[in-house]
Amino acid sequence: MTGAERGGARMVPLAEALEGYLGKTGLGDSLARLGAMEEWSGAVGPRVSEVTRPVEVRGRTLVVEVLSSAWITELTMMSGLILERVNARGTGPPIGRIRFRLAETTENLTRAAGRSHGDG
Repeated sequence: MTGAERGGARMVPLAEALEGYLGKTGLGDSLARLGAMEEWSGAVGPRVSEVTRPVEVRGRTLVVEVLSSAWITELTMMSGLILERVNARGTGPPIGRIRFRLAETTENLTRAAGRSHGDG
């Protein structure tokens, strides 16, 4: 008698077990929301993508680093429109909120902007 037979549990494919775990914990939705980071440049356009960089998704919140506090103010006022555009381009569960924060270093931000335009 195997351990699976004794305990009444059945063996399941790893993909099925992982899918079940991700669904129960909500991690599946979080992982699916990561696509918003890839859609960022297309959703906001070149002008905004040059001064911003999406850095993480926390639950339903997309966290974006911004070049300056002046840009944070402007983007915060436009956040409803930006959120609509990001969600319209995404295929996963919607992002519920965008949080803008000042970039720790402008070097990382400008390097990321260069990559989004095919320069890096």
